Amino acid sequence: MQSPVKRGLAIAAGLTLAFGLAACAADPAGSATGGDAGSDDTATAEGTFASGSADKLIFAVLPDHEGADQDAQPIADWISAITGKEVELFQATDYTAVVQGLAADQIDIAQISAFTYYQSQNAGAEIEPIGAQITQEGAEPGYYSVAVKNPASDVTSLADFADQPVCFVNPTSTSGFAVPMGGLLDAGVTVAESDRFFGEEHDLNAKKVAEGVDCQVGFAQDIDADPLIESGELEEVERVLVPAAPIVLQAALPQEVKDQLFEALADSTQSDLTDAGVELNEFLTDGWFGFGAVDDAYYDLIRTLCDEISAEVEACQV
Repeated sequence: MQSPVKRGLAIAAGLTLAFGLAACAADPAGSATGGDAGSDDTATAEGTFASGSADKLIFAVLPDHEGADQDAQPIADWISAITGKEVELFQATDYTAVVQGLAADQIDIAQISAFTYYQSQNAGAEIEPIGAQITQEGAEPGYYSVAVKNPASDVTSLADFADQPVCFVNPTSTSGFAVPMGGLLDAGVTVAESDRFFGEEHDLNAKKVAEGVDCQVGFAQDIDADPLIESGELEEVERVLVPAAPIVLQAALPQEVKDQLFEALADSTQSDLTDAGVELNEFLTDGWFGFGAVDDAYYDLIRTLCDEISAEVEACQV
């Protein structure tokens, strides 16, 4: 029997995500000032900017696969076209850097994971979700965490992961760690610290399992696991739908900028981007079909999951 969290994650795919975004909007006048502490030049009459300049927005993405910054460049260009401002990519070395950057008001806009959204709020970030990534044309927001195995392994279920080295993506990854840990605990499997290996990026983690050196079982998001499953380099054990990766903004941004971004990005499609004169790259053509409007409550599933796995996942401990 599936746990309430797993059932909830699966049900999420069929929900109509017409949430009232305005209800979750924080009052920018009461939000923290962006940039370095004590710097007066970050503030404007309407709000604040991470860079200290009203002409620049700082945009971050998670380094969850090789070339993540380059793959996100069209989104950065789109944000620039929407707002008329220069958009500078925040160079993140790992997930934690993005969490800390959002909490320290060093980032204006970010495309992150559901778990990173949860963590950032726990770290003190005052952020609002604009929308969540759609990964299949015509679908609702959401994607899959895929449990995979090396073809040489005799594993047939998550219960068989017991007492084996397991390749996870990153301790703060939604589909590469948080959701997998929930599924393993549901199956009665506790993974010892010494048996946890981290590939840091989904594509690299899938390849690690295919190589079978550090571990013969592990997890990756569907866009990286599926090509290796199709080629026979990996075999699927199980997959679970997870809340989609959100694009978020700082609550302290000027309301005019926030309105522009909500209007353009929420419930958007590939054609909205190309209509703005921005060319899609291969990464977006294959795995990004727009953003579906969501609100903060959409990520209650992650909060419930963290309540269940907090004893095993340090990142869930508030």
